[in-house]
Amino acid sequence: MMTDLHAADGDLLFVYGTLMHATSGNKMADLLRANSEHLGAAQMQGKLYRVNHSYPGVTDSDDPDDVVHGDLFRLDENADKVIAALDLYEDIGGTFSEPYEYRRERRQIQSDDGTVTAWVYIYNWPIEEATRITNGRFIA
Repeated sequence: MMTDLHAADGDLLFVYGTLMHATSGNKMADLLRANSEHLGAAQMQGKLYRVNHSYPGVTDSDDPDDVVHGDLFRLDENADKVIAALDLYEDIGGTFSEPYEYRRERRQIQSDDGTVTAWVYIYNWPIEEATRITNGRFIA
């Protein structure tokens, strides 16, 4: 049974690519799993793209039929440390130049328990060269 998702929305993170719960062999996915509770599958409104062969990016969409599938996590007491590490993994801050490849923003996420607000990494570079994943599910 899932915990009350509305209690600490600030500690929720929605992932849709290389950080998903079933990912293996990824140090950042391992870090996320070790410092969070996997709350289950979830969806957000958006468009999913294959940025290159190994990772995706999501952009906003006004079309409610554009759905991105992923996983919802509740971060534990190490949330600040985990977010800082994930920001660097997603090329945000540090030695990276602006505009960063991703932006970390809050979005409405649909889970089995209803709608919550969670952090999501939104793709921030042009998508003209990217391939759209129309079913909204990233498979590496």
